[in-house]
Amino acid sequence: MGKVRRKNQIRKNLILKALLDNKSLSFAQLKNHTGITLPVLTKMVNQLKKENLVVQLKEREIIQAGRPPQFYKLNKDAGFIVGIDIGRLFTNFILLDLEQNIIGEKRQPTFSFEDPLAHLNNLYLEVKSMVRSAKVPWTRLLGIGVAIPGIVRGRDGFSLTYLNFGNQSTSDVFSKKFNKPIHLEHDAKAMAIGELWMGKAKGCQNVLCLNLGWGVGLGIIIDGKIYYGNDGFTGEFGHLQVVPNGELCYCGKLGCLETVASGKALIRIAKEKILKGDKTILLDEEKFDVNNLDARDILEAANRGDQFSIELLERTGKYLGQGIGYLINIFNPEKIILGGGITVANPYLMDSIISTAMKQSLTHINKNVQFEISSLGFKAGAIGVSMLAVKDLFEVEHLNPTAYV
Repeated sequence: MGKVRRKNQIRKNLILKALLDNKSLSFAQLKNHTGITLPVLTKMVNQLKKENLVVQLKEREIIQAGRPPQFYKLNKDAGFIVGIDIGRLFTNFILLDLEQNIIGEKRQPTFSFEDPLAHLNNLYLEVKSMVRSAKVPWTRLLGIGVAIPGIVRGRDGFSLTYLNFGNQSTSDVFSKKFNKPIHLEHDAKAMAIGELWMGKAKGCQNVLCLNLGWGVGLGIIIDGKIYYGNDGFTGEFGHLQVVPNGELCYCGKLGCLETVASGKALIRIAKEKILKGDKTILLDEEKFDVNNLDARDILEAANRGDQFSIELLERTGKYLGQGIGYLINIFNPEKIILGGGITVANPYLMDSIISTAMKQSLTHINKNVQFEISSLGFKAGAIGVSMLAVKDLFEVEHLNPTAYV
């Protein structure tokens, strides 16, 4: 790419990213956000309008007295982004337009991880089906974000736990299959980005987002940005030891939080107690099978007053609250957002989490912290990783910003 062409593409990307971040902007606002002079900005915006990427707002969309300035926004139909949030039990798919409207979504059991190529092919077929159902041409699909649990190096596209393709990066293998740009991210970080973009972390600076599902993950927001750490591996909250010499965790350590306070642990402990003879209304279900017990069964039974399930959730909340108390002392967050499959705003779990966290943390540090349940629910991770994918399209680093004057 020649220097002039590169400069123009950088200018275009700066404009597109500003509109993505701010929905709509006037010329004066675009100038402030991009640093581009008004004559050049006018030329670039007109080119983007010809390319159908940017549209001018109609006057009736602008609520302002007198002659309103010209405002511009991304053309929502110019392109679409898919977000795939792969969980250990369920996978969530989201299809967004460039105005971040959800125009397609689905949730289904996760495909087996045993054969990564078969898993990838099944994801491909599901995405094709969702895009087709939304009547979106495949050519207008601009990129795909993929969130995966386990150990993930999102910066270079490698998943080290699931969908590991050896020397080939996971993102490269996905990109070849879909023939689209791919952004790979850890599932808890993707959830935090979704909350920061559209959820209860929007407008906040220092937030902890806990993904409480089959495992326990943490997304850390510091100064309004996701914190990655040196190698990108922050947030392994589930492997904080809370029970000395406790259960063996799959990570090889003993007594990790995930062994006592995850969806997996909740089901394991419930099964053990039932098989030892503990009484619960779950046993009254006509087709109850302890081998098919699900965390949702326990949550629902607790809401019906089942003492067995209530005590299980209170115990789980106690361990989670203990760990969260440590986090409050370390990070001094303004907000803690709880999401994932085992929250569902259950009062027994939530009350236990909050009361224990407040007991375990220092009063002058915890006095202003707010606890929230995610408003995005299962969609948070898929939304977050899709937004990462679209921001990739408009970044300028790959274009060598030193060429921009």
